[in-house]
Amino acid sequence: MRFVLPTLAIGLLAACSPEPEAAPGIAEQGGIAIECALDGSDEFVRQCRLSEEIPGANAEFVVRHPDGGFRRLALSESPAGFDVGDGAGEASSERQGDWVVLTIENDRYRWKEPVGE
Repeated sequence: MRFVLPTLAIGLLAACSPEPEAAPGIAEQGGIAIECALDGSDEFVRQCRLSEEIPGANAEFVVRHPDGGFRRLALSESPAGFDVGDGAGEASSERQGDWVVLTIENDRYRWKEPVGE
């Protein structure tokens, strides 16, 4: 019983947190701000950053999350212009009105036009 109550309290506190804590220096890591809906959220918030890590013909990009998480992306012919760059899941993308939406597992990212145009 002593183990259950502290575990339950920690779980309830985590569930009450409205937003993940921002990773220190995410804005200073460069790139552009994009909207994201993380961990299956329905709400998009402009809190992620897309940056080019390796420029050139075989360019690689990284989307950084406010909690310090990230996704590696590679250029592709998809509507979003990107695909998963590290094989950690499958990506799909589509146009939704004025938005381009890239989905990787339970995370979604969107912007008004393809990045770089």
